[in-house]
Amino acid sequence: MSWSNVQDEFTIDDIGARLLANLARGIYNHEAVLREYVQNARDSYCRLPNIPEHATIHIRTTGDSGISIQDNGVGMDEGDIKASKKIAVSPKSNQEGLVGFRGIGIWAGFQACKQLEIDTTKLGDSNRYKLQIDFRDILQHVDEDINIKELLDNRFRITKTAAGQDEHFTIVKLVGLRDDYKRLTQREELQRIVSQTLPCKVDPQFDHESFVTEFAQSLGDNSEFCILVDGGEVLKKFPAGLHPPQSVSLERDGEVYARAWFCTHSRSIPPRGGYEYRNFRLRVQNFAVGRLGIFDDEDGSGFGISRIPTLNSAAHLNWHVGEIHIIHPDIKPDTPRSSLELDTLSRRAIEEIRAFYEDRIADSRALADLNGYNRLIKTIEERLEQGEPLNDAQAQDFLLEVRKRDSITRGRQPSDKRKRRLRELLSMPQIKKTRRQLMQKLEDISNTTQPNGHGEKTDPSPSPQRPSNRRTPSEPSQSDGNTTMAITDYERLLSEIFAVVQSKIEDDFDLSTELCEGIKNIFETNGLIDA
Repeated sequence: MSWSNVQDEFTIDDIGARLLANLARGIYNHEAVLREYVQNARDSYCRLPNIPEHATIHIRTTGDSGISIQDNGVGMDEGDIKASKKIAVSPKSNQEGLVGFRGIGIWAGFQACKQLEIDTTKLGDSNRYKLQIDFRDILQHVDEDINIKELLDNRFRITKTAAGQDEHFTIVKLVGLRDDYKRLTQREELQRIVSQTLPCKVDPQFDHESFVTEFAQSLGDNSEFCILVDGGEVLKKFPAGLHPPQSVSLERDGEVYARAWFCTHSRSIPPRGGYEYRNFRLRVQNFAVGRLGIFDDEDGSGFGISRIPTLNSAAHLNWHVGEIHIIHPDIKPDTPRSSLELDTLSRRAIEEIRAFYEDRIADSRALADLNGYNRLIKTIEERLEQGEPLNDAQAQDFLLEVRKRDSITRGRQPSDKRKRRLRELLSMPQIKKTRRQLMQKLEDISNTTQPNGHGEKTDPSPSPQRPSNRRTPSEPSQSDGNTTMAITDYERLLSEIFAVVQSKIEDDFDLSTELCEGIKNIFETNGLIDA
């Protein structure tokens, strides 16, 4: 039995109206709708022979229920305006440097407004065109059992008129915003969206504005634009008081997935108004993807990855401010730009992003440890400067705590990132100098309060607390009936034990600290040091 071909082809009758409903339903919230139209404006500039130095995107509110987005990019001619109404067919998909590639295009606001209007003219064209689509009427019939051509015919129209000389622009108007999309008529909400998610310029008042701007320019097509909301420019804002910025490449085996810049604060950055943010934004071609701190889930299993260890204390990302820019051309955001498309490449990128997070968490946890150390130093210095006498027990306790930090700077280089970073901080010349000077002062005070040859202390202000049962140098220590040499400085011995413990358990800072505290308790219980 043989088979022969039956000639057939898909026709418009094979595509039901419900396709449009499924395409648009639930894809975009109000923030994403604005981003999509600003993306189109950005791409219009990028299609000019040269992007103007002061390329501007205007966002305007038009009464209580509408907004418009205008650019002075390349614009559209008759063929372009007809093609713009296509659904899921993108002329940009094979063009480098353009953000849009899904073919959603002007349909991003399908459920956001009652009517869409596009007013445009192309550079060098003598005509100006207007496309109007009745989204409300289409929505009312989208669930009917009709084909998509029958649904859309007679619910849009294109008109034209003469264009002014040398005009080129596109104005997109969303008329009659619906439901939650009405938030786009709130100026403050528009300013927040622009500042935090769109490719606007950096606030020149930011201490590190030149670094961030030059970083963005170094990425090539990550253009920054002057974006106005009702005539006022909106800027990207960052907190003050940050440490100098740094930049890193996120790569593996020579393949670069992203580049990041970041600044660190001395403590967790408090949330503020004015559109400042803390933590990290992921960006693709300078448009934000997803939430702040994207991919910071504890185990990463939701992204199908397991290579990077569990992220502990993700809240420590709030000690930092920065951006991660995807630069690999084959890593794409998903349709609503809430995440990346989870293919093999993007999962590798996510692993590197999480490794970057892990480094930043180690940095801030080390800074937290340093803050505790600085508070200790300040307490000791204030006691000494105010002339408050320290008795033997107090001086020894302070000395012991300072020596514990000092021991971190000696011995093998730890593999634990947090401890390695703390070691770097504690080894900074000024911190090291201050610590050594303070240790010497405490040792001098402790030496003046040691027992003299008659078993009496020379401390003029002994501790009013319980009497010390610490052994004196003249007391022998017994072990299995054999006399051993007495140890005269048990605090120094304890410091050396701490150094050994921390070098052996260098990967677990918390465990080593717990063991050191336990050993200290044993010394206190046996009267070797004062409690």
